[in-house]
Amino acid sequence: DDIIDKYDAFILDQFGVLHNGNNALDGAIELVEYLHKKGKRLIILSNTSAPSRIALQKLPKYGFNGDHFEDAVTSGEESSRYIKQTYGSTGSVKKALMLTWDGNKPNNPRLTVTPEGYLEQCGDIAIATSVSDADFLLFHGSEVW
Repeated sequence: DDIIDKYDAFILDQFGVLHNGNNALDGAIELVEYLHKKGKRLIILSNTSAPSRIALQKLPKYGFNGDHFEDAVTSGEESSRYIKQTYGSTGSVKKALMLTWDGNKPNNPRLTVTPEGYLEQCGDIAIATSVSDADFLLFHGSEVW
């Protein structure tokens, strides 16, 4: 309580802190409930390529009350915003050589958003077929490197 009382908000990493991808980690649900009862602002941090709304929508699957979280910050949302600002809204189509997760693997747990879904967030980006054809490289996942 001495530490908790010093702060108004807590940023909690999603994978490995709150859950392991299958289940909530021991004590995580109780901690979130406790922080919420104490009036603390809770924000999720995640390296998922999915938008923040999807990260928040998945919390009840692990037993968390999604209403206890104010917002989420995901690497996918931040990186796609940057790509859109830098390459996807220039007036000319830019090409990315995209290395991503295996979308053909059934129920691939690493595929939190499809490559097509991620690209939609990036603006006017086309897929390059070679390094020499690409304006930039987009490492969306490591399964098909």
